[in-house]
Amino acid sequence: MIESPQEAIGFEPLPTEDPDSTINKDPEDQASRPPYITASFRRTLKLLQSVGGFRGRFRGFSIFVVNAMLAQWIASILTFIPFVPRGVAGVIAAVILAQFSLAWTQIVISEPSPKTWFRRLPSAKTWRKVAIPTAVLAIAEQIAVLVPLYLAMVAGLTQDAKVIAHLSPHERTMMSLEGFGIFALGVVLSFLLVVPANVTLTRVQASLLPDTEETIVPFDRSFAGKVIPEIVGGSGAIGMLDAWKTFDWSSRIRLVKAYAKVFAIQTVVTILFAICLVSQLFIIVGKDLSKVFPDDDNKDL
Repeated sequence: MIESPQEAIGFEPLPTEDPDSTINKDPEDQASRPPYITASFRRTLKLLQSVGGFRGRFRGFSIFVVNAMLAQWIASILTFIPFVPRGVAGVIAAVILAQFSLAWTQIVISEPSPKTWFRRLPSAKTWRKVAIPTAVLAIAEQIAVLVPLYLAMVAGLTQDAKVIAHLSPHERTMMSLEGFGIFALGVVLSFLLVVPANVTLTRVQASLLPDTEETIVPFDRSFAGKVIPEIVGGSGAIGMLDAWKTFDWSSRIRLVKAYAKVFAIQTVVTILFAICLVSQLFIIVGKDLSKVFPDDDNKDL
């Protein structure tokens, strides 16, 4: 989400009229451009291991877990307040802990530091710079989850398994189609709402990385000149709209491919575990599944 092409952060010489000069020639004619590190999981893992050893693959894990636990705890407390829905409580918790998310992003993208994660928490004044994009992402996540969930409830997909078992083949087919449609809607909402909001928040957080810290991938800190440093009267952070606009289409495609790879890996792992589980089930009970799933007429087995 933050890796920039080398030419975006490199030195750009002034044009020249000399036809023999190589300054103005297309860089692709001189040499092939270096590939994006994050375009390959293998290159990304090699990079993480080169900067932090084997533990580099888990950089930021401690603060990630702490942030998740605190968010769950705060959201649970807020739900005890009358008229505060669970979704709203989750958004409020995410905004309150915006600095933890900011610190996690900066730890992941920067060179290793001898400081512990709680010493790398940004100052309180940075909270207002990430509060709004954090809220936008949290709201997008709630919409992407709750809308399909409510549609599934309306469509009757959350009925008891015994009720579904007594449906006719046509009713089961229609229910399967409805389920697929709701799943597809959830995927579309995720890509249209959650992914852009996540990219925007991450790039805003990256723009707040202190000048004393270096990133582990090429990164244009100026965001094509959109970031105005505080020392000259700017905010020192990129705006939400500029954060998304400066994320070019090649980077968007690379990110979508990464999501697709993760989804494929999760699907394969899920199928393998399901095969193992079913195989063990048949080895233990054989074909007599009533021992595991007794019906109403055979409850004592």
